[in-house]
Amino acid sequence: MKFRWILVSVIFSLVSTAQVTVTEPTEDKLPFYIDPSKRMPDSDLEDKKEGFFITGVPRFEFDPIRGFGIGGNAFLFWNNSKDDPFFEYTPYRHSLNAEFFIFQNGRVRYALNYDAPYLFNSKWRVRADAVLWEDPNAQYWGIGRDYIRPLRFTDKQTGLNREFRSVNEYEDNLRIATLGPDGNYYTDINYNSMIQREQLYNLLAERVLMGGKLRLMFGFEALFTSFSSYQGEVFKVENQEGEKVEAIHNETLIDKQIADGTWERFNLTGFTGDDSYRFTSMLAWAVIYDTRDFEPDPSSGIFLQYSHEYSDRWFGSDFSFNKFMLQAQYIATLHRWKGNKNRITFAGLAAFGHIFGSSINFIEMWDLSSQAEAGGILVLGGGRSIRGFREARFLAPTVTLVNLELRTRFYEFKVGKQHFSLGITPFYDFGSVFDNPRQLSLTKWVGAPGAGARINWNQSTIVRLDYGLSREGGQFFFGFGHIF
Repeated sequence: MKFRWILVSVIFSLVSTAQVTVTEPTEDKLPFYIDPSKRMPDSDLEDKKEGFFITGVPRFEFDPIRGFGIGGNAFLFWNNSKDDPFFEYTPYRHSLNAEFFIFQNGRVRYALNYDAPYLFNSKWRVRADAVLWEDPNAQYWGIGRDYIRPLRFTDKQTGLNREFRSVNEYEDNLRIATLGPDGNYYTDINYNSMIQREQLYNLLAERVLMGGKLRLMFGFEALFTSFSSYQGEVFKVENQEGEKVEAIHNETLIDKQIADGTWERFNLTGFTGDDSYRFTSMLAWAVIYDTRDFEPDPSSGIFLQYSHEYSDRWFGSDFSFNKFMLQAQYIATLHRWKGNKNRITFAGLAAFGHIFGSSINFIEMWDLSSQAEAGGILVLGGGRSIRGFREARFLAPTVTLVNLELRTRFYEFKVGKQHFSLGITPFYDFGSVFDNPRQLSLTKWVGAPGAGARINWNQSTIVRLDYGLSREGGQFFFGFGHIF
């Protein structure tokens, strides 16, 4: 859930949009050395646009948790002209992404993201975000390795505890209202949900070394969070006979785990229980080795990263913890055709993360710390980790994740001055969670295959549609950018 925002005044030139022809490398024009591996392939440079342009589309989604949603993204890019010494080495000189989305259940998200590589022709890059987020159905499926198991609950029809084959069958059972000894009906419709409200402000700066292959990142994050549960609220649901009744909500899973000592065992806190906010102040840093040739849609290269986040009361935080992540990506194009325009590219990611401390904001377990351009990796389940499982399906202090994709680009076309390419991406995601690093093993891992479609719009905008299928069912995701 890491999106960075800043109000930065930048000096740039607006140049008329034009098509670019292949030119000789501009290494002699660069103000400092950049490794040749960072230069875009000639086949991509042919279609790179000059000047200022806008991409973006309205978005329509269906989420099994939140229903139908509508919104949109607008991406503003400044590429400068082909005479810019960095034209062949950056996806853009400045980018600004504005996002708004609202779902049927009331989930709302606003976000602004800014990114400027080689700011003012220097070795510094600036990234920043602001995000406002409210979700009436944020997911909570239990914390700890014990929850890597099939879904279990009391069958409302038989009264017996049993396993459920799919998440849809499981949730249908939760909705059913049962009559209590006091004559009132009770339901568990939001047993795995909580209300989440969040404000995030993030600023990062990075310094490039070794011709752009090595990057050092430093940043600050201000996070305001508020949570509450549905225990005691009244819902209109069906009883065992299919009649509509008013039912009181039972204790939810998050209430149970706070009460039974699970949170105390993991040093978790931060559940406010009302609309008040807790403050998390974090310092972040990262070391990155990156030889990818084009960040939004690389055809070759590796990406290695160690990132760390630190929060403590001495600089205003309500919490005290450390979170780190190790990440490795490998990108290799296996085959090209049609003048190198079309290609089959293998992309793999392996990540390991751990969080520890005396007072941990529990929501920080929802993503692997990452100070790279894609932000944090939500775990373990959902659109950017194991796509066949519900978001946050598996959570624990220690997380492992592997994503394998075969990205194909097989058709290109133009609409006016807009360049598009189409592709398909079969994938397989797998991983596991552990209560601590000492538990690491190859047992109790979960995985899910899937396939997706990709639309590459003016190279810097990747439109993504994925379908993942797990033992608990399948789900669709729509978004922008590769998941890594």
